Amino acid sequence: MKLSHVIAPVAFLAVALAAPIVSAQTINLATGFMPDPQRYPGQSGGPVPANSVQSDCRGFIAAQPSFILTTATGFRFLRVFAESGQDTTLMIRGVSRTWCADDTYGQNPGVDLRGLPPGRYDIYVGSYSQGTVAPYQLALTELSTVAPGGSQINPSIPTPPQGGGGTLGNLNPGMRPAGRPINVPPVPRRPIAVMGRTDGVFDVANSTRGDGTCRGWMQAAPSHVMMLRAPQSFLSVFVLSAADTTLVIRRPDGSIVCNDDRYNLNPGIQGSFPDGLYQIWVGTYRQGENRPYRITVTSDPGQHP
Repeated sequence: MKLSHVIAPVAFLAVALAAPIVSAQTINLATGFMPDPQRYPGQSGGPVPANSVQSDCRGFIAAQPSFILTTATGFRFLRVFAESGQDTTLMIRGVSRTWCADDTYGQNPGVDLRGLPPGRYDIYVGSYSQGTVAPYQLALTELSTVAPGGSQINPSIPTPPQGGGGTLGNLNPGMRPAGRPINVPPVPRRPIAVMGRTDGVFDVANSTRGDGTCRGWMQAAPSHVMMLRAPQSFLSVFVLSAADTTLVIRRPDGSIVCNDDRYNLNPGIQGSFPDGLYQIWVGTYRQGENRPYRITVTSDPGQHP
């Protein structure tokens, strides 16, 4: 462990002792956090030259961190970036390492942290020019497709593609899911299954694809969300229940996939799945049925209800 990463440089420490203490916002995150990205507002800038902390850092930061990230799980991949209308910089200090960024995405800084161990990480958002204060939003994401200024800056509610793909009608992907999230590891070696209960009030036959492939009665909120942090060449998603169930999946690009009775009275959807966030609704063919079910995600093509 390098001493310079544990004890602040003299110039940084002197300013920190002289400056008033400002409470940093604490961010507690674990692998599979939802929604992704997490976003936090702030004001950039401060009196401390960032290069007094580490020579490759740029801009001027506050003596105290803007945010304190704590994670009990660590992350295989975590992207941290600030988005602002002005030129901002970024510094992240761990116990044994400091990361700095400037102009990663235009004038927006960002750092990709790989193999990040559990612990505490202090995040400073600075201004490139001394004496400048700029509003920004800090974003943290486990998705490599999320970046400032792009259409996927908030993929928790993807925009439907132009030219079709259907409309969800009364189904609302922005609502809090009714059931547990389905967290699929980058390499799914075993099936992932969660339990749920049907409680449908909206007929999706005419409100989704409109071609007759979507059937059943569903609630407005998604039954589950599924996060894929790596593209999957093959996944099978199926439901097992004593009821006659149906299935609707909204993909990260906004397109809609539906199924009914793939396995007798149990629905299932198979194929390739790009990385991103999926909203999943489980319904019943008959109106008013309130029945338990189990939904399973597997990479094994031979597994089914």
